[in-house]
Amino acid sequence: MKSETKPSKPAIPKGMTKLFNPEAPPPVIPDLSGKLRLIQAAEIEFSQKGFEGASVLSIAQRAGVKQPLLNYHFGGKEGLWRAVVASAYAEAEEFSRAVDQTLESADPLTHLKAQLKTFTVINVLHPSAHTLVFKEVAQGGPRLDWIIENYMKPFHARLDTLIRECQDQGLIKPYPIEYGSIMMTGMLTSVQSSLNMLKGIYGVDSMTPKQAELHADQLIDALFEGITIRTQKKVAQKPDSSVKSVKTATKRTKASSDQRNG
Repeated sequence: MKSETKPSKPAIPKGMTKLFNPEAPPPVIPDLSGKLRLIQAAEIEFSQKGFEGASVLSIAQRAGVKQPLLNYHFGGKEGLWRAVVASAYAEAEEFSRAVDQTLESADPLTHLKAQLKTFTVINVLHPSAHTLVFKEVAQGGPRLDWIIENYMKPFHARLDTLIRECQDQGLIKPYPIEYGSIMMTGMLTSVQSSLNMLKGIYGVDSMTPKQAELHADQLIDALFEGITIRTQKKVAQKPDSSVKSVKTATKRTKASSDQRNG
């Protein structure tokens, strides 16, 4: 009996065990300051209601603080929104740089897969932040322009470099570079962009870190290897019966014609 070959997992850099180690005990969360509570409350409010629908009063009430504290720390709704986005991207940027440092001498395909795995897991574990950003992507405008300039462009430039290196070495197909990283990240976040549908059809809600890592491995395997199972032994295909019938009828017609002409 042949042993089943499992897809290899992209390497996870050292220093990322807090995020990827499901056996680690839960971290002790200290009492949060009013500023941090405001950022967490705002992330939920903005993800559920959008920037226009969320109010500073509802955010302050959710955080359990007075509204003047919000104005003191962030200057208003726009400043708080930017702080939420910055907080959401800070962890992603930290782990992305850790991948670069750890896999600096690795082949570009391994490096690319590790970057994409980090991106996927962080998006899965922070659904509110993902939804908040996705709302801005869907509608466009000045806030999206700010996200693109400050966070998306640097990350995609990093991916584009790795994609070019992979293409130069014949490791991946030469898709246009302007679509490569967008296509990859779009596929890897497709489930996160359809959480309500996923919950309604299959009853799947949030994921644990262990589930998020497995989910990321499966998506990256599908992205780079495809979803069909390839076997080493080539199976001989039987001729289509309809084609065989046509060929037989053609032979009979030709034989009959030869007899008449003879």
